[in-house]
Amino acid sequence: MNKTLKYALGAVLAVGIITPVFAQDNFPDVPDNHWAYEALARMKKDGLLVGYPDGLFRGNRPASRYELAVAVHATYVHLKNITDGLQSQIDELKKGGNSQELRDQITQLQNDVNNMKGWGADIDNLKRLADQFQKELASLGVDVEGLKKDLADLARRVGVLEAHRFPIEIHGDANLFMIAGASSSHRPGLTVDGRPVGVMGAIFAPPGTYVPRGLTQDMTIYHEVGIRMSGNSENGPKWHATLVTGNMLGAENFVGGGGGGSFPARTPFPNQSSTNPGWPFGEGVTSVYFQDLAVDFDTSIIGQGFSAELGRTGYSIDPYIFQRPDNTPYFQNDRWDNGKWMFDGGIVGFHFGGAKLDVFGGRQSNRLTSNGVDLQPMAVGAVGPQFIPGTTIRPIGLPNNAPALGTLRTGAIPVDQHIGANVHVPLGQNGKLDLAYIWFESNSGVDATGHVVNPETFVPIAVSGGPRAANRATVYGGDLKWNFGAIVFDGGYSASGVTNGKKTVTSKDNFAWHAQAAYDTSRWGVQVGYREIQPQFNAPGDWGRIGIWWNPTDIRGPQASAHFNLSDKLSLHGSGEWYNGTGKTVTLPASYGGGAVMGLSTHDRINRYTADLGYRINDAWNATVGLEFVDWDLKSRAGSGFIGGKPRERWYNLGLGYNLSDMARLSFLWQWSDYDGKGVAGFNPFYILGNPISTTTSKDRATGSLVTTQLTVRF
Repeated sequence: MNKTLKYALGAVLAVGIITPVFAQDNFPDVPDNHWAYEALARMKKDGLLVGYPDGLFRGNRPASRYELAVAVHATYVHLKNITDGLQSQIDELKKGGNSQELRDQITQLQNDVNNMKGWGADIDNLKRLADQFQKELASLGVDVEGLKKDLADLARRVGVLEAHRFPIEIHGDANLFMIAGASSSHRPGLTVDGRPVGVMGAIFAPPGTYVPRGLTQDMTIYHEVGIRMSGNSENGPKWHATLVTGNMLGAENFVGGGGGGSFPARTPFPNQSSTNPGWPFGEGVTSVYFQDLAVDFDTSIIGQGFSAELGRTGYSIDPYIFQRPDNTPYFQNDRWDNGKWMFDGGIVGFHFGGAKLDVFGGRQSNRLTSNGVDLQPMAVGAVGPQFIPGTTIRPIGLPNNAPALGTLRTGAIPVDQHIGANVHVPLGQNGKLDLAYIWFESNSGVDATGHVVNPETFVPIAVSGGPRAANRATVYGGDLKWNFGAIVFDGGYSASGVTNGKKTVTSKDNFAWHAQAAYDTSRWGVQVGYREIQPQFNAPGDWGRIGIWWNPTDIRGPQASAHFNLSDKLSLHGSGEWYNGTGKTVTLPASYGGGAVMGLSTHDRINRYTADLGYRINDAWNATVGLEFVDWDLKSRAGSGFIGGKPRERWYNLGLGYNLSDMARLSFLWQWSDYDGKGVAGFNPFYILGNPISTTTSKDRATGSLVTTQLTVRF
């Protein structure tokens, strides 16, 4: 129906405009003072009017009034056939039929009716053309009065549709997700976010163990429904909201701690920005919350474009500057995976020609669900390296959520408020530059061991460690993209700083930079790059993982990836990353104990490899086979007592996807894990709140399987 209308209206108006004057933003040969200019602009934007293949409207082509009358009548006939066809569909639906067929027909009919809601202005233009060429239409034998009557009736129908539109549009999705694990050789398996699978419970009193179990005993069932609502008023401010309910947040299962307290033994995704190293999966208490709830509008100030979105809203910039980590590697959903940090505040945009300035900020904490879970808690900043071989355990998960162990942690600061600015600058037709600066502040701050302190007395809440050591941080940087034809370049620089009030805590060894170039063809593509991430860098970003270490730091080295479409059904993707430590010696401030420390040396190496083979069986089914290898090579350190070694991490994947319909998909994953610490100190991956958790066999070996299924239905 849309295609018919597009060609019909295009035929009429393509010979109806006869003034050959240049107009930049519409068809180049139609002036902006012509009566049909606005109609042309809107029809072109809506896809109803396409003009000629070279983009011109060609209204200056000499055309007889007779030709125009033929086109007007043809358009009228097409529109009448469309409306008559809708009535035929309605009559057919009244007869009933197969339930699935009936639903499909109703959906198609609703789409057709919705498309009619925007016809009003086009019908008005057609009526004006019919009046102008009334004589020519009559000479063709057309019942002009009947044509006008039918057009008036069609305009009335469209007017009724527009007047009776439901004021709220509702969409959403429902998800059912199952994850289960099985141990092997009396050892639990290990997920890519550092969780044990194939276990039953945990005992925190030394010597603390996980008890290996099978799939039926280590099984977790999640459910979640997200309802997306928005106003459809064409005038004034717009609004949108996403209401979510499910059991994917929080925790409800607890076990006794050695000190008489209690810790979560099994937890789902505890919030939308973190992982919990060492904690198995478990259902949480059902919660209800608004993911977003905001009003947005566009206007102008002193001649410049101005836009604002106020309420609970979201924003992201760049993986190395400001982007929420995807902490759900086994669950796929845009609400969790879109990279936007949600906060209670606003985003204000200013347009300066092609450039745009966004100013954003608000409250990042105390946004609670119905059962008291804080949404998307954020932490930023670092003091010292994340990983010092021989003195702390290896890094697991995100640095802001790793437990405080040993004498040093990164000191990531919990964020309560933030404000930032981001400038988008187009660089001609081939490139763009983004520049950002963000301030973060904590109402509490952290002490020298990275524990949160009381904001009023500066007395540590968790473990006694002295007064507050830091409570503010900044992140700034930029990203440049440039298109050299077949080659696309992307590079960026960012840095993070930590302060205590106005006093600087870290200002060195706190930056990251990356550069990469990509070349793509229709059948294959390759990407090469290099990056360096200093030991005291920590932005609220998402720059990847190395095995179970998310957002790694203190590394430098090249990266490469390639993909090949071996056939219309078979595709292959592979990647490699080769890193050395930066070898930086960091001098800690007195508030963090002072002294010089070194993380990874230039002789320490970490290599990561991935490969995936995808096969499209048919339009409904697809299958994937994949693997991920991570190899460590840590050198011994004289004088520290650390004996190096070559730990390794392995995952093997088999996936299957089935499209039940355009609105529903079912997916399966089987994953086998093989983690081996090779006896290197600190490479037992299972630590909870600083307590090492052993298994019934070895402390640093994990082998087991993971099975997941996800059913997603959109509406």
